Amino acid sequence: MLKILLVEDNPEDATFVQRLLHEGLHNQLTFHQAPTAQQGLELAKQNPLQAILLDVNLQQALGLDYITQFIEYCPGAPIIMLSGIENEELALEAVKKGAQDYLIKGQMTSRGLCRAIRYAMERQRATQRITHLAHYDHLTGLANRGLFYERLNSAVARCNRNDTAMALVFLDLDHFKTINDTLGHESGDMLLKTVAHRLKQCIREIDTGVRLGGDEFAVLLEQILSVEDVATVANRILQLLAQPVLVQHHQLHVTGSLGITIYPWDSANPQELLAHADAAMYRAKAQGGNNYQFYTAGMKTAGLDRTTLEVELRRALNKQEFLLHYQPQYDLRTKQVVGMEALLRWHHPYQGLINPKQFIPQAEENGMILPIGEWVLRAASKQAKYWEKQGFPSAQVAVNLSARQIHHGNLPALLQEILKHSHLDPENLKLELTETFLIHETEETIQTLRELKAMGIHLYIDDFGAGYASLRYLKSFPLDGIKLDQSLIQNLPYSTNDAAIVDAVISLGNALGLQVIAEGVETTEQAQYLESHGCNIIQGYWISPPLPANETTHMHLMVQS
Repeated sequence: MLKILLVEDNPEDATFVQRLLHEGLHNQLTFHQAPTAQQGLELAKQNPLQAILLDVNLQQALGLDYITQFIEYCPGAPIIMLSGIENEELALEAVKKGAQDYLIKGQMTSRGLCRAIRYAMERQRATQRITHLAHYDHLTGLANRGLFYERLNSAVARCNRNDTAMALVFLDLDHFKTINDTLGHESGDMLLKTVAHRLKQCIREIDTGVRLGGDEFAVLLEQILSVEDVATVANRILQLLAQPVLVQHHQLHVTGSLGITIYPWDSANPQELLAHADAAMYRAKAQGGNNYQFYTAGMKTAGLDRTTLEVELRRALNKQEFLLHYQPQYDLRTKQVVGMEALLRWHHPYQGLINPKQFIPQAEENGMILPIGEWVLRAASKQAKYWEKQGFPSAQVAVNLSARQIHHGNLPALLQEILKHSHLDPENLKLELTETFLIHETEETIQTLRELKAMGIHLYIDDFGAGYASLRYLKSFPLDGIKLDQSLIQNLPYSTNDAAIVDAVISLGNALGLQVIAEGVETTEQAQYLESHGCNIIQGYWISPPLPANETTHMHLMVQS
């Protein structure tokens, strides 16, 4: 029995459609009819529908205006628009809003209408399957990392709108690798399914359970009233995890380490929340596991004083604790991603993700920037070559270069060896030099840059306008482009002073044949302003946050209309 809703204010048309349905479906349907959209929405709330037939021109309103609401109330029911006239523009608008089909009443037959409903239902099911595969972890059924970022941003927006708080909980299973190694991955997968099931038991419908990958999980707890509420959930998770699990005749005992951070109390930046929760989780793990820790200020930098940092950095390099995230660079003219900037991250085993600003200056001083910088160049070149092999049109990768690397003297030879080893086309490597480097200009360094330029490598000045800008540098150095510092972008288009500087630099760059990149673009207004004033390329959270390499593949093919 199909449950079908018709929203139609013309009694004759309603009778006609009902007759067609009964003939075509041989009375195997439950028919609901509403003369107004509001009455139709009430029926949609109360009944699990299989299809909705919605008249385009209702007396009180356009049916098009209610498509979104019907989808919200009955996400599984396809919407078919009915109209008395052929109108391609209306049909296209209806499909864009989420309708599955657009039928002309005078051309409908019983067979054609019923076939359109069946096809729409199948397309709806296929769309839902694809959406589920794209947003949910296939093993556990929990939200995946991509949906997690969407839900996190939405939750932050709700907190700001409603003046509420939320908690982000990171969960990492203790000694999970041992189970995989001794009992095999099939047993490990069964255990992960059990963990996911128990996690769902601990949270409400408004909360989100996530599998981030491997044995890492997360929970978004919304509308929290106190720290005690979050602690209660954390204790509940630990208690359920501690219960024995029977996997292939083996009784397993698993525990977890939980890190908790609260928005907006710990940070007003949603991206910092991820690092905070991760750092708190590592603190819990460092205390033996099977406990939870709330993030506290300074947790991420504890123990990283100057006397031990060099040792820590050497260990991090040997233990492969460094990783690269990639942020897309987006061409405002072609509306395509044209490259990625490689950004260094340090995943400390106890402190979590550490901001590069907290260790790069010291690495510059103690010389560790040389081996770390070499690792970055090799890893980024290897990744860019992979993208190149995949045929992505945006295989270029940008790498930040420190002044110490340039002054070291062997940079051209090192890059030749790296490019030869990775088989990367030099045209796909961009090196970004910090603006502060320019004030230490020497003939030797200029010669080094000329050698790099002769190899086919692109050279850019990073953080341009941060305080050391001099126009003569643009003439002296063999540059391909400049990158506007994000401090000049963050107040656009409302700061007249920043706007004047940005306009002048863009005009100058274009006049000199230099590509102009703006970083730190976070809003549509900023992007539109930069596009209208001739900026070539932008990057920032408006396009995408920095992501691990395996999550950026879709960005290479992104085209924004």
